[in-house]
Amino acid sequence: MMNRVHRSLWAIDLFDFYVRRKVFGQKIPLLASFKLTYHCNLSCSACPFHGRAEDNNSQISWDGAIQALDTLKHYGTRLIVFEGGEPFLWRDGSHDLNDLVGYAKKHFLRVAVTTNGTFPLDIPADVIWVSVDGLNGTHDRLRSGSFARVWSTLNNAVHPRVMVHFTMNRHNWRELDQLVAQLKHVPAVRGLSVQLFYPYGQGESPLALSPGERKMALENVIRLKKSYPIVNSEYCLHAMIGNTWRCHDDVLINIDPDGMMTQGCYVKGRGKVNCRECGFTPVAEASGALDLRLGSILAGWRAYFS
Repeated sequence: MMNRVHRSLWAIDLFDFYVRRKVFGQKIPLLASFKLTYHCNLSCSACPFHGRAEDNNSQISWDGAIQALDTLKHYGTRLIVFEGGEPFLWRDGSHDLNDLVGYAKKHFLRVAVTTNGTFPLDIPADVIWVSVDGLNGTHDRLRSGSFARVWSTLNNAVHPRVMVHFTMNRHNWRELDQLVAQLKHVPAVRGLSVQLFYPYGQGESPLALSPGERKMALENVIRLKKSYPIVNSEYCLHAMIGNTWRCHDDVLINIDPDGMMTQGCYVKGRGKVNCRECGFTPVAEASGALDLRLGSILAGWRAYFS
C-alpha cells in the first residue's frame, strides 16, 4: 500500500519535485496522461483512439490500473489525468471511474478527468475538463452530433471545478469568440483551456491549421484572455506560434489501456512525432513551469490549485 499524500501541502510537495528535478537531476514525471479505455460513445473527427476499441487490451483492468497508479506514485508523479476514449465508460466488474478517482486522490496531489461531456459530471475528481470544439453546428460535425447533450451537461453541472477544453483546428478556431460569449452564461464553467489539433497520421480528419491560421488563432486567444479566464499563459500561447519553447517532454508520462507506460511526448507510441506540428499546450506549460516561467506556473495554479 502506498503512503497517502498530504494534499493540503501541495506547495511544499511541488517544491520538493522541483528540487529533485533541477538540483538532483531526477527525471521525475510531473503529469500522467492515463488512457483507461479506447471505447467511446462518439466518433470524433480529430480523434485516432476510438478506432482502436476493437483491439486486444483496449481497456485496462482494475488490477492493471491500480498497479499502474502504484508505479506512477513510485516514480514520483504528482498529477493524474484520466482520459480515453471516454473514461466514464470504463468499468471492470463492480469497479468504475469513481473508484479509480477515489484511489488516485489518496496518493496524488491532484486528479483530473477529461470527458466528452455526454455523461453527468458526478465524480469526485479535483478537475473535470469537458471537450467543446465549437458552436452547435461545428461541434456536431466534429464530435458526432453531441453539442446539445454537452451543453445540457454543463448547464446542469454542480461540480466545483469544471473547465472547457477547446482543441483549435481549421474548422473551428474562428468560433472561439462566440463560444466564450456563450460560456459566460454557464456558471458551472470556471474557465477554458486551449490546445491545437495534432495530426497523428492514424486516420483522423485533416484538420491542422496552416502556419498563418495558427498564428491568428493563438493571437486571438491571447486577446480573449483579457475578458475570460483562459488558463493558458500568454508566454505559452506566443511560444506555440512557432513552437519556440523549450520542451522537457519527460515531465509527461503516458499510460495506455494495455498498461504500457511511455515517458515523454504524448505522441510516442500513439502516432508520428513531429515537433513542428506540436499543439500540446499542457506539455508546453509544464515545461515552462520547470524553467520557472511565471506565466506557466500561474497556469498550473489556475488549472489545479486555485
